[in-house]
Amino acid sequence: MKRQSPSVFNDIVGPTMVGPSSSHTCAPSRIGFLCRQLLPGTLKKATVAFAREGAYTLMYQGQRSDYGYINGLLGRRPEDPRLRNAYSEAQKSGIEVKFVIEDFPPTVPNISHLTLENTEGEKVVVHSDSTGGGTVKLLEIDGFPVAILGDCYELIIRTNAAEQKNQELCEKFRNLIQPNEGFSVATQKNNGLINIKTRTACPEDMLCAIRSCPQVTSVIQMEPVLVVSSNQHCILPFKSAAEMLELAEKDKKELWELGLEYETARSGWTRKQVFDYMQYVVETMENSCREALKGDIDMAGIIKPTAGKIEHYVKSDKKALDMGVMNQAVPWAMATMEYSSAMGVVLCAPTGGSAGVFPGAVLGVANAMNLSMEDKIKAMLVTSAIGIVMSKDCNYSAELYGCQVEPGAASGMAAGGLVYLMGGTAKQSCQAASCAVQNILGTICDPVAGLVQVPCISRNAMSAANAVVCANMVMGGYDPLIPLDEVAETLFRVGKQLPPELRCTCRGGLCITPSGQQLAKEQLERDIAKAKQN
Repeated sequence: MKRQSPSVFNDIVGPTMVGPSSSHTCAPSRIGFLCRQLLPGTLKKATVAFAREGAYTLMYQGQRSDYGYINGLLGRRPEDPRLRNAYSEAQKSGIEVKFVIEDFPPTVPNISHLTLENTEGEKVVVHSDSTGGGTVKLLEIDGFPVAILGDCYELIIRTNAAEQKNQELCEKFRNLIQPNEGFSVATQKNNGLINIKTRTACPEDMLCAIRSCPQVTSVIQMEPVLVVSSNQHCILPFKSAAEMLELAEKDKKELWELGLEYETARSGWTRKQVFDYMQYVVETMENSCREALKGDIDMAGIIKPTAGKIEHYVKSDKKALDMGVMNQAVPWAMATMEYSSAMGVVLCAPTGGSAGVFPGAVLGVANAMNLSMEDKIKAMLVTSAIGIVMSKDCNYSAELYGCQVEPGAASGMAAGGLVYLMGGTAKQSCQAASCAVQNILGTICDPVAGLVQVPCISRNAMSAANAVVCANMVMGGYDPLIPLDEVAETLFRVGKQLPPELRCTCRGGLCITPSGQQLAKEQLERDIAKAKQN
């Protein structure tokens, strides 16, 4: 099945989550939420296994992956504040959850194997992948291959039939369930699993009709976890930067209008629904900044919150270098990341590791310019539209492409949004994005001690500053020469060329310096002590 076209609210400014990581906190919560629906009855025990050479092994504790899995297994979504108390919540519910490291191949960096058991002795084994930016994929259910992304209602139909009969049953059910978003059928040893995807829930009478079919042994309907549903049959106004610019020129439209049109087509929402949801995005981002700037949060890691102190310094100390609008952009970028590290509720943009760039570069600057909420929403739609055309059918994932596709890519998107705030053209927005991405090509991902703190926080501040610099350069007449589409293709190509040690595994870069190793050791001791408390 082809990859679904990206959505603004699934892939660029989303999801909302309890921090710190989209790949390693939010996605585990979504995986747990989906997997829990595959086992009827009362969950008694869950074992989550990580590949020894995979990306989770050295980071799952520091990035609170364990909290995420438990939260999802409790039937809760990644933005639920109770995620912070996942262990005690599981204990109250009588669920035993164990995390183990095993020697299976890391066919994808963020692979995990979940084994769930209920009080009736039934069991389900699920293989899953965290695919970047909070997106997920269930790969196998009890050995049957699937591709469940959490963006559909999923009918999971089990049979005791051979391959030919399963194909016939699948065809019969597909004709019954119209329209649908896709299907798969798999057979092993005269048992089958049929998966049919829909945008809306199937009514109970239809489920009963399927259950009554001979050779159907069980039917489960899973609910989605993503904000925007799959929409395989939508007609999108553009897919590339070149197409977007051509449309802007032909129809005399600004990029925010095209971003709005894209998401209405992709989501099936009304223009008002898209506009209103973007206002929620802006308000959530700004709240995260303001809460962290108070300085009274516990980051539970290797550094303490400093964004509020830096904001005070740059705005009041005569020794500080005057950075203009960056006096607000830089502290806001840092504050969001600090709030995320403290397990506050933040917006991924496009990932948890880059959550500070949009609030700093776009909203911080907009507030420094005393702009209205409507201006902020339009700027975020421009920023998101650029993120859509940059994605090139790839997820923004440091495990796959390095830090360049997280705060680095966000810097490019934000630069385009800033150009809009400055009164620039659609072409200039894309030029600023190209310029900013050129500046960060090849940036590695090396989170010291497995935390989203060092160097993640300073990279978000740097990326916000990069966006401001590039917006000014382009508005002043600089031409980066390489079109945005070509730069974006290069971004992901370079990411693939980075060795695994430099792609969010804690096995390279600053992580393996003597100081980095010592900080990791100290953090592990804190995590062990905290685990004993749980």
